[in-house]
Amino acid sequence: MEDLILLPVTEDMPAGTDFCLRLDNDCMEPWFHRGQLLYVSRAQSPEEMAAGIFFCRGRILCRQWCEDYAGTLHLLCANPERESENLSLSRDEKDACLCLGTVLPMRRLPMPVYGSRRKNL
Repeated sequence: MEDLILLPVTEDMPAGTDFCLRLDNDCMEPWFHRGQLLYVSRAQSPEEMAAGIFFCRGRILCRQWCEDYAGTLHLLCANPERESENLSLSRDEKDACLCLGTVLPMRRLPMPVYGSRRKNL
């Protein structure tokens, strides 16, 4: 796993945790920080713009997601400095991306803002 390190579930984790990962990058700052434990529920699919854990293109990623009017799936970094690491998958490709669960507590995050413009998806 390039982006996340899998850890065992313990009793002191939030209810509903199916697995735990330690984030090893800053793609989701300011919401989640490098080294932070992420508690993930497989029972819930993330709402649009919530943080999810995805297996895509051979990597496990923590990203916000949304889908545009054309059916393109966008996996977004919250950190504006990591905009280049966003992924967009066409309607035909998006079946190759698997959502592994929702980061707890489940909540919608604001749409990322890159530079001086707001990303319109």
